[in-house]
Amino acid sequence: MAIVTNASYSGSKSTQTLSGNIELNEGTGELLIRNGAKILTRINSKGFTYYDTDGKARIRLGLDTNEGAVGFWISKEGYDVLEVLG
Repeated sequence: MAIVTNASYSGSKSTQTLSGNIELNEGTGELLIRNGAKILTRINSKGFTYYDTDGKARIRLGLDTNEGAVGFWISKEGYDVLEVLG
């Protein structure tokens, strides 16, 4: 992975590479890995979420969005794991 540019702007720092970019949002405390406009991975205080190529959240490791229980969830293809959890 070759780093192409580093940029800082109001509350965020972004590192762009040849295959996407990594963004650290200091306001929300999130780390986002993107490929163009699509989010591939989101890491925040609630856990780790992996997004499929169609932009749907498929894997969740962390807090259940509804009950707050910690766990590991994988949704079926075409389903958003965050919507399934509620």
